[in-house]
Amino acid sequence: MMNKINANIWKKTFLLLSILALVSMPFFSKYFGQNGDENVEIQYGKDIFNYYANGDQQAIDYDAHPHPVFGSHMQGMQFYGGLFDLLTESVHQALPHWHIVDVRHFFSALFGALLLLFTGLLAYRLSHKNWSIAVLAFLFLLFSPRIFGESMNNGKDIPYATGMVMGVYYLVRILQDLALDKKLWKETLLLAASWAIVFGVRSAGGLLFVAYIGLFTVLYYVLQKEQRSLLFAHSSKLLKRLCLYLIVAFVLGYVVGLFTWPYALQSPVSNVLAALEEMTNRSVQLRVLFDGEYISSLHMPWYYEFVWMFITNPIIVLILTVLFIPLLPKAQKQYGSFVLVLLLFAALFPILYIIYKKSTVYDTWRHVFFVYPFWVIMAALSVHIIQSFFTAKLKWIPPAVAILGLLPTMIWTVSAHPHQYVYFNALIGGPKGAFGQYDLDYYLVSGKASAEWVLKHVPKPPAGEKVKVLSNMEGMDTYFRNDTSWIYTNYARYYERSQHDWDYYITYGRFVDAWQLQNGKWPPANVVHTIEVDNVPIGVVIKRESDAGYQAFQALQQKDFIAAVELYEQYIPTDKSDEMVFMNYAIALASTGKLPEAVVAIQSAIALNPTSANPYQLLAQIYQAMGETEKAQQAQMQAQSILAQMQLQQQ
Repeated sequence: MMNKINANIWKKTFLLLSILALVSMPFFSKYFGQNGDENVEIQYGKDIFNYYANGDQQAIDYDAHPHPVFGSHMQGMQFYGGLFDLLTESVHQALPHWHIVDVRHFFSALFGALLLLFTGLLAYRLSHKNWSIAVLAFLFLLFSPRIFGESMNNGKDIPYATGMVMGVYYLVRILQDLALDKKLWKETLLLAASWAIVFGVRSAGGLLFVAYIGLFTVLYYVLQKEQRSLLFAHSSKLLKRLCLYLIVAFVLGYVVGLFTWPYALQSPVSNVLAALEEMTNRSVQLRVLFDGEYISSLHMPWYYEFVWMFITNPIIVLILTVLFIPLLPKAQKQYGSFVLVLLLFAALFPILYIIYKKSTVYDTWRHVFFVYPFWVIMAALSVHIIQSFFTAKLKWIPPAVAILGLLPTMIWTVSAHPHQYVYFNALIGGPKGAFGQYDLDYYLVSGKASAEWVLKHVPKPPAGEKVKVLSNMEGMDTYFRNDTSWIYTNYARYYERSQHDWDYYITYGRFVDAWQLQNGKWPPANVVHTIEVDNVPIGVVIKRESDAGYQAFQALQQKDFIAAVELYEQYIPTDKSDEMVFMNYAIALASTGKLPEAVVAIQSAIALNPTSANPYQLLAQIYQAMGETEKAQQAQMQAQSILAQMQLQQQ
């Protein structure tokens, strides 16, 4: 009787947590910034919508027919499924006053809440219907800050992970309930929906889902003799029903996914296979900060995903997940071989396959979010197994210790709002230890908080004038959309900011030279507001103290070198943190015959960034003009050494 009461309490707790997540997470999503991929994804959704509404062919191929506005930024977008992008664009078309970014974040968070729900439900099924394990798995995932944070604005990886876990859950339900001689069409339709989500969000990645379904179905009956005997009994009635359910789910899911993906519609087999080949090794190259160095995304070390997972998830979850391995014999007795094989395969095989294929990966471990729910289920099962070593009166200790171990991350998740996704655990020293070693705000989310500070603290100018706010971050058009009467915004690269006219500049730490991050050269001068997590800057607002730097660059462009020198000399006392200013100042000095002064200016640029080749190349030219051949050669050799090192990092 007591066990039934406890089970009922755990069940009600799980239902309450699920309802709270489904209601609150979409609400909280409005506080999160636009991510760096959303502009092209929004456009992709528009193009797919226009494909159906107006017969527009743009969404079919962005490589053969580059987008007129986004150009190369949308290269290869046709290889992605468009379910999430089409869904959110359709809702926006129906409710145009609901901004598209807010629509996307609402549905992304909804998928995130569903990910929590189905992870808990799968844990319940795999643990022989233990609701306490469902609650633990739910909490472990909810308070994994990377998952929570990206649930708010990641319309690719979170829905994909949700579809994968949801699909495995409904497959397990069908397999476990098939012999009960009841109709399972609801489960079949929801399995089809899972397949549609997976296939419709990450296109070729949906083929992994098919492999999961086939492999797990075979393993279920291979590893469970009793179920195998039932399947082939009664004139194979159960076998026929199982085949029918799986075929219907596959066909429905495939068709729905196809109709959200114009590229695949043109050739439903060959184009899907072409997408699989492309997505296995994406040709788009990005620089990624990893272990203190920028590395090409095309040549990441094999352990890249594992490192990211172990430094950005709660330590208690990692400990319990690893502990599941030595507990395998005990786990096999409690849950059976099928559960173990399913969990280990789903948790590890995708990452091992990425390593084997040397697949392209970007930005932390977000491409393998879908394996993490199986990690947390193993962690929750570890708690359950450990409980078996305790007497009845003390079985509360293992779950209590697990929750207590999760408590610091719970507190951090609340305190870091809305920048939970930059979480690093104590293994790396938190965000402070990761600063300059790994990307923090890689998805540009802090831009929203910076923009809100500008709106709140920058005085409005006189009528007819505008405050000029430039940034190297996406989303400024969204954040300032209701304030265009007094704010002008545009894009400008961080290292070229001095060459543009602005009053405030919003930026973040990504793509800043690693040496500068590690040696206190970022944030730069004149920061008036900093977005921090654990007292670590992830984004800043810079106020320009003088427009002489912009005027100097204009004079330099017009070859008025004397004026450029005078203006740079006015500007530099207000900002000595910009190496580009010193380089342009050196060019102006050299052009007026002041070569020794130009050398001093270049040396100031080098002091700000000694790992850049550009100042050394310019220094070589100036020394050559001074007739100091040996020094010119030394400077050129230094530049070549830096370029060679950069080339090695790209290999």
